[in-house]
Amino acid sequence: MLRDVSRRMYSSLGKVDIVVDGKGRNGSTLLVQTDHRDRDEVEHELETSVLFALARILSPLHMAEWKDATVRYVAIGELHPTLATVVASTGQVAESAGREVDLSGIAKRAPADLANDAFVALGAKVMARERLSADSEGLAAFEKKVADARPDAEEDETAYWTTVAELAAVTGEVLRAKYGGRWVADPDDFAQIPFMFEANATLLNAVSKAVKFIEHGERESPRQLAVMLEERGLPEGPILLNMKPASWAGRSKAVCEPLFPAMEKSGGDIPLVAYGRDLPQSFAMLSPSHDRAADLATLRAEALANLAKVEVSVEKVELDELTFWAVHGSFFAAEKILDVAFMKKMAAQIGSEMIMAAVPEKGRLFVMNAVVAPEQTLNFMALARGAYERNESGAPLSPTIFLVMDGAISGIATAGEPEKKKGLFARLFN
Repeated sequence: MLRDVSRRMYSSLGKVDIVVDGKGRNGSTLLVQTDHRDRDEVEHELETSVLFALARILSPLHMAEWKDATVRYVAIGELHPTLATVVASTGQVAESAGREVDLSGIAKRAPADLANDAFVALGAKVMARERLSADSEGLAAFEKKVADARPDAEEDETAYWTTVAELAAVTGEVLRAKYGGRWVADPDDFAQIPFMFEANATLLNAVSKAVKFIEHGERESPRQLAVMLEERGLPEGPILLNMKPASWAGRSKAVCEPLFPAMEKSGGDIPLVAYGRDLPQSFAMLSPSHDRAADLATLRAEALANLAKVEVSVEKVELDELTFWAVHGSFFAAEKILDVAFMKKMAAQIGSEMIMAAVPEKGRLFVMNAVVAPEQTLNFMALARGAYERNESGAPLSPTIFLVMDGAISGIATAGEPEKKKGLFARLFN
């Protein structure tokens, strides 16, 4: 059976052009990735061609559905010899001008070595083209150029993914100039081009950081990766908790638990809280192998005590449709939902024993009276969902509305599917 047939360009990352059941090796699924360029076009953009080919071959195979599939890389014209090396090195098959290519005589290399060479060459090429220095100032200058152009993945995916690759490559070169290091395979499938930069025994996801920078701007600057490395040598900061969405891919790599464990199996969207140390410009997650990971109760108590010391701003927002309080002004503003003394103070300010709270994204906590007319509850739900879906911060958490009694989460509020009321949200946050 033929499924999902579409004509994709060589830069369609995260997509498979053609899926054919039972036509791969040993009856496996066949995944066809097409490349409609001629050899000269590939040569002109060889570094990105290598990175895109690696991503288009390896990323689908990392999915459980296709882990045993066969990938056929189909060059409509003549297959460039470097791409032949890529396909051979991944253990997959190639087709050129309608015929299968014999890859048996091609010397194979580790895909990570191919990616490292491509990223290094691409970084050098871009830095020479843009006259960038291999330091924070050079990276900042390139970030500004990217921010000014801001390609759109839907309108021009080739420009978008080329920009992602170039920004990641320049980031890698800046890191390498100061710390050494190289590109290695992404062990957890976090990166859209499945490789990370490794320095000082630390894996840095420069590719995903480039994606987030294009989508969300300065708050996701790739320069933050250098800050993370710099802060590794600082004295350990205080234990705190850092909220993450329920679907967080890094869950197995960090010490974490549900925000409200009693409701994790309810079907609600319950965020996670991950434990780590707060550093001046970054947050260092504790791994499950950390010597303190087993004593979660002590970690939780210490983190909550430190959370109580975090200062935030509280703003009352009064509209015809809704009155609520917005908590902001700190990286840990959303986490204040777990600060019992703070939430008791909010309840007293609101004038209600029971309040509703929402943590739609990092840095934002919304609170309001829970004893209100149903329409007001629906408005608050719409507000939370609007902030969650708009995702201004690039760090969405949850659209769920939590009920808080005596300063502690006691349940979640449900009232059917709320009307989205986009006009209300736009007036608040545009």
